[in-house]
Amino acid sequence: MIRIRHLALVGAALLIAPASASAQASGVNPGQWEIAVTINAVNGGPPMVAKMMTGKTIKVKHCISPEEAARGPQDMLKSDKSCTFNKYSMSNGKMNSDMTCRQGDTTTHTISSGTFTPTGFTAAGRATMTGAMPMTMTSTSVGRRLGDCRK
Repeated sequence: MIRIRHLALVGAALLIAPASASAQASGVNPGQWEIAVTINAVNGGPPMVAKMMTGKTIKVKHCISPEEAARGPQDMLKSDKSCTFNKYSMSNGKMNSDMTCRQGDTTTHTISSGTFTPTGFTAAGRATMTGAMPMTMTSTSVGRRLGDCRK
């Protein structure tokens, strides 16, 4: 069960990385965002898990406050203390990141890149998990600002 929970965290990392990159005060507006993440492929791991996740799109809404935007995207991604950035850049409408997370005997290495505007972003990500259930997942994320945060 903990392995499936970790897969959910990996999916969240793929989803949050581009969304958080959108929050950088110098490039994108705070507010209510909708983020859609599509899992393009899952290689390795239990076949049932790969079949269940591949091709699925998960949509979430996230409110990015002005305070969060001022702290920048890296701060928001650190909600899981096991994650650290190996590299991070965001400028001229382009974002690239390389992050490693550790949970128990599992290490997840996630690389993502994409483009952003003040009101939207697209990104592609690749997460590689090692440990008892090694696998690789690729995803595409699309985000758009819906307006002010809902109270």
